[in-house]
Parts: sequence; C-alpha cells; structure tokens
Amino acid sequence: MPALINESVMTALVKDQLSELANELLKKNLIGRTWSIVEFKKACCFNRDRRWVVKYILEPFRDEIEYHNGHGWCIYGKSYQIRAQKACEWIDDNFVRINWEAKLPK
Repeated sequence: MPALINESVMTALVKDQLSELANELLKKNLIGRTWSIVEFKKACCFNRDRRWVVKYILEPFRDEIEYHNGHGWCIYGKSYQIRAQKACEWIDDNFVRINWEAKLPK
C-alpha cells in the first residue's frame, strides 16, 4: 500500500530545514570576519552609495555602533572597519529605524 504524503506539509518542513541550514552556514561564514564599507553596503544596505551609508547609518547611530570595550561593530578611523556578524544582527534589529527612503543632498 503506497504511503500518503501531504505535499504542503513536506514542502514546509523542507523549507524550514533549508532555512535553518542556510542561517547556520551564513553565521559561520560571518563569525570573525570584518568588512570594508564597500562590502558592508553590498551585504546590508542594498548597495547604496558609500556616502549614503555614512550619512544615514554610520554617523547617526555612531554612539551605539562604534566599537569600544568589546561592544559595537564599527571601528571608525581613516577607513571604516566593520565586524560582519554584529553589523548584520544590528541591521536586522534596527531596520525600521533607518530612513531607507532618504536621498543624498545635491
């Protein structure tokens, strides 16, 4: 007698498992990695212009994202150094606080 399989339940189960696996692999790939601002803007900011990222993310939120005493994810200096995993987590948690519709002044 053939087994009956509920296709929608099976599809949902497979999607959940794949999603968990993808998240695990992504986290492993980000652990200990640092990004330049170019890598950060491509991965987390819809590849917005570098100046846009500085003006609307790195500068307005500096007090909470600047790395010091083991906290934060952005090292400010001659060039920005960004802790990839922490930056991704922060963007996810604070996505609605960023004005994604903002335009650069002309």
